[in-house]
Amino acid sequence: MLQRSAPSKIRLLAADLSVGQYKKKCPECHHTRSKHKHDRSLSINIDSDGVRYHCHHCDATGGWMYEEDSPPPITPPTGRNDAVQQYLESRNIGEDVIKNHTVQGTYTFNGKNVPAVGFPYRDGSSIVAIKWRSADKKKYYSQENVCQDFFNLNNYVKGNDILLVEGEMDALSWFSCNLPDKLTVMSIPNGAPARVKDGKVDPREDKKFQYVWRAKKQLESASRIILCFDNDEAGFALRDEIVRRIGTDKVWTMDLDDYKDSSEALADKGAGYLLGQLSICEPYPTVGLHRAKEFRKEYDLLYEEGQIQGASTGLRSVDKMIQIVPGMVTIVTGFPSSGKSDLVDQFCLNLARSEGWKTAYCSFEKPPALHMAQLAQKLMDKPFFEGISTRMKTEAKDYAYEWIDQHFMFMDHTRDGPTTIDGILKVASASVMQMGCRVLVIDPYNFIELPSSDRETDAISKMLTKVQKWAKSHDAHVFFIAHPTKISPDRRDGDKKVLVTGHDIAGSAAWFAKADLGISVWRHPQDLEPSEFHCWKVRWGWIGTNGYCRLDFDRATGRWSDHVREPVDDAQWDF
Repeated sequence: MLQRSAPSKIRLLAADLSVGQYKKKCPECHHTRSKHKHDRSLSINIDSDGVRYHCHHCDATGGWMYEEDSPPPITPPTGRNDAVQQYLESRNIGEDVIKNHTVQGTYTFNGKNVPAVGFPYRDGSSIVAIKWRSADKKKYYSQENVCQDFFNLNNYVKGNDILLVEGEMDALSWFSCNLPDKLTVMSIPNGAPARVKDGKVDPREDKKFQYVWRAKKQLESASRIILCFDNDEAGFALRDEIVRRIGTDKVWTMDLDDYKDSSEALADKGAGYLLGQLSICEPYPTVGLHRAKEFRKEYDLLYEEGQIQGASTGLRSVDKMIQIVPGMVTIVTGFPSSGKSDLVDQFCLNLARSEGWKTAYCSFEKPPALHMAQLAQKLMDKPFFEGISTRMKTEAKDYAYEWIDQHFMFMDHTRDGPTTIDGILKVASASVMQMGCRVLVIDPYNFIELPSSDRETDAISKMLTKVQKWAKSHDAHVFFIAHPTKISPDRRDGDKKVLVTGHDIAGSAAWFAKADLGISVWRHPQDLEPSEFHCWKVRWGWIGTNGYCRLDFDRATGRWSDHVREPVDDAQWDF
């Protein structure tokens, strides 16, 4: 039986870890040892249900389930600490703010008991967690219980604007200003992501953004969401990741000039400066007309590093033609049973393994359990079902299940899955907010309900525009699978192969016009010759080039692989 609570230091340690097994220094005992202080004696096992731990030195044992009730309330210290009071006043934090939004006392950091300011996280009137910060320039941090929500979320009023800042001290700085009515200031609970490369958040940081999903109702009801994060690379990456998860429609941004953060600005220039910058905040750029300065960072990056490099498909021959780039839409077509869905599944599996990208599936033709079985086959390179080849063992099946659970989400159309494009994109937005999904697969188009008031061609064009806008807004890649229309008899004469493109998809030539990438798959009905991959549309040359290659398909596992023989003669193809 797992205990319902655990030492806060162990909870905090586990909060930075994803599913798997780990050996760590035990935060409960390693600093007390005279020898072997650096031994990794703490075993941590994290799965989709919860966390289990055991220290082989101090014998601390326990765990918690993710579905468990909130941890018991904390009784904070009372009274004043002169060192803490002096520190806060030196940062221009008002007396009422100190009284209402902090607790004061001492806290142990790295074995030393020092004056510290505590930021209480509340659930109603109860304090459920406290983040402690040393009251000096060393900025040591620790937590009592895990801070799971935005700081000051409990004071949000429906319909208010939300001002999001990066730390609790920044929030106190704003509390010390004469804030406008209908504005709620909230802070990120765990600061900017630790792993940032080239301005991008490491996918391993996804777990830390669960507070966004937990505040889904508040964020959706806000009139505006104003972002004021630190003026550094980690702060910019945090901004972009928050925007990707909540969309751009209601997002505004603030400029603090050369100040690092709100706390520094308040200490130097006072409340008038912060309120002045708030009054001139600007909408987050989406579409329309923009100043050149909005693109300065990207402009300099192009000069320093050249064009953005997309992600690999996992197939060398395909990589010679296309890259998978967030913010774009790939149209995939081919005759029924040609392997379109299998190929896209393989792309998504590789993106999960190589880049950490997670995928949301809107698959109308596959129940989620069957889809999971097909993904498991590709992942383990073993059949899921009994057949000619030896099927995967139970251990492999269970491993695949856990891995799939960490990287994929499914809309279930056998129950209540959406059937309109607006409904699909709304659920897809939730997958970004909840799990950080970077890929959306819609398979196939012809199950989507189109407005009866529009002509089919107009309805398709509007639908694709919405999908493009969603991909850019959430910095996600969309694979949109669409069956071709009925091919005329004169194109099927003889044994010649027929390549279908965006022009051949049922309904509209908008498929060709609005694709960033357009690809087709052809496979012989009896697999008597290699299958073929064709790229027939590339919007920008830096993400790929038109062309084709041969691929092999394994029916037992649904896996594709590169074909090493000479390519086919173009003359065989009918365009």
